[in-house]
This record gives sequence, structure tokens and C-alpha cells, in this order.
Amino acid sequence: MCYIKSMSVDDFETEEEYLSQMESGRLLNPRMDSTFKALFTRPTKEAREALHSFLEAVTERKIRTFSLTANDAPSGFSGQRDVSYDIMCEFDDGLSADIEMQAFQRQYDYGKRAEYQVARLETTYLKKGDDWEKAPIVYQVTILDFNYGNDAGVDTKSPVSRYAMRAKDGRELSNSLNIIFIELPKAKGLEKTLETNTALENWAIFFKDADNPRKQGLISRLTDKEAGLMQAKESLSAISGDRDLWIAQYRQEIAERDFISDRNASMRKGRNEGLAQGLKQGMKQGLKQGLKQGLKQGLKQGMEQGLELGIAQGLERGKNERTYELARNFLRMGLSPERVADGTGLSVSEVMSLLDGD
Repeated sequence: MCYIKSMSVDDFETEEEYLSQMESGRLLNPRMDSTFKALFTRPTKEAREALHSFLEAVTERKIRTFSLTANDAPSGFSGQRDVSYDIMCEFDDGLSADIEMQAFQRQYDYGKRAEYQVARLETTYLKKGDDWEKAPIVYQVTILDFNYGNDAGVDTKSPVSRYAMRAKDGRELSNSLNIIFIELPKAKGLEKTLETNTALENWAIFFKDADNPRKQGLISRLTDKEAGLMQAKESLSAISGDRDLWIAQYRQEIAERDFISDRNASMRKGRNEGLAQGLKQGMKQGLKQGLKQGLKQGLKQGMEQGLELGIAQGLERGKNERTYELARNFLRMGLSPERVADGTGLSVSEVMSLLDGD
């Protein structure tokens, strides 16, 4: 079976169909937690050398030796929030690093999460009675398969962001606490500058594209350039024959698809309920406001029409009274009712009624 594009769980009807990718020689997705951990922690020469190379790229320092340590941070007091690291390493002179892979975005602040984790690293490795000079340098490294944007709206073009405690004018308080974010989507375009990229930028390209069949030429250029990346590719190739890891990847993708579907369904339901409630409230408020405005407008129009009608009726009444007054004067002058009727436009009977009134 040959695949010419990246496949997702939605392209397969059953788990067995999904697992058939293993037989075709496809590589596991290194952005999945289970694959990411296996890539660096399997007891093989390739995995160890790949992790060594990655640690040097992250810390920007030469590392003589390192060891994997417990992934769960010890609790300092009852009720303290637990912390479990993906890959926990301790290296030269007590330095330590936690390496995390975040393949899917969740609704929480990754910046605060990283700050908490790096603080726990510091307290874990600073022992009671130690002089403050022995406070270890610690690194919290998070690889994100999405773009991170914090509350301040900071969004750089570089895939690698390094954070440390500094004063507003840039002065470093201490180099003890270090947070590194690697945003894989921002590595797009860096394949054109392999020779000038930093080592960590090339690692970002590897994590983003290592499992993409269409990017294998790019990955070959990367691995030819860097021995550590070559070891990572060999480690990934080796673990990609592990059925259990394919099952773990399938189930993680299924879980994520279900999570997104449930979240989207909840959002749609919330929008529909909000729309219905808003429409109901809007109609109620609109009716109230409409009645108020209609009453005001109707009162204004009624006053205007009443004024116009009153003026017209007044004019008409004044006109009639003037006609009757002329008719009386003509009668006093001795004119006949017939001639008065002709001269005023009144009927003979109306003129005769004026005689009765006199």
C-alpha cells in the first residue's frame, strides 16, 4: 500500500486499517506523546544520542553526560497539585530539563503551566540546607504543534521562544529558570535555510515533517547535516515497527477527534441556546421599546393631525359665520331671500331661517 499524503484517523474505517500503515513502512507521528517519549527514551544507542543532541540544541551548551529521571515531581505538602513530566533529564552539575510535547491545543494558559512546571523543577532539585549558590539551572521545554499566543498578544515569527526572569530594561535576574517554547507551525519556510538555521530550528523541522511522505527529501537533507537528527530518524524508524505504538497513536487520535467533536457540539448548542434566548429577550425588549416609541410617535402624529384638523374646522366655521353675517346684512338692506341666497351661496331655506332668528 502506498500513501502519497499524510493520513489521519478519519481516513480509516477500522483500527486494523489504520494499523496497516505500519506494514507499508509509514513512520509514526513524532508529535504524539507515546511516539515522542519512545523516540528519546527507548534503551537504544540511537535514542540516547538523539536525546543528547536535542538537549544540547535546547540548552545551547555542551553536555557531557545526562540521565533520565523520575517523571513525577515529588509533592512538597499535602494537597499540592501533582506534576508529571513527559521526559525528565538531569545532566552536568545537577542541571535538569523537562521536555513536553503538546500535539493538541487545550483551553488553558500554556505560559502559566510552563512557569509552574519550571518552578517545581527548581524546588525538586534544590535540597534542604543547600546554599543559594547551588540553586540548579532548570529548563522547561514545550514543543507545541500549534501557535502559542499569550495574553499580552506577543506572537513572534520564530518557532523558538526563550523566556527567563528579567527586569523591564532587559537585565537578567538569574539564569536559573528557563522556559523554551518550540512552535512547530512556525517552522514552515525554514527548510529553505537549513544551513543558517539554529540547531533547534532544524529540530523543529524534523518534528513537524518527519512522518510526512512528501517531506522525506527534506528530512534526508536534515539528517545528512546533523548526526543527532540522523539518530532521531533511525530511532523513529525503529519504533515505527512497534504495533503497540501504532495502537496508542490511533487511540490518541480517536480521543482527540471525539474531544473536538464534543467541544464543537457543545459550542453549537451553546450558540443555538444563546441565539434563542437572545431572540426571546430581544423581542420582549423590542416590543417594549416599540410600544414606547410608537406611543410617542403616535402622540406626536395625533397632535399634528389634530392641529391640522382643528385649523381646518376653525377656518370652515369662521367662513360659515362670515357668510351668515353677510346674509343678515343683505336681508336688513331689504333684499329678497332669493337674491341673498344667490349672492351668498346659501340655500333659500337657510336664508329664511335667518329671518326667523331675527
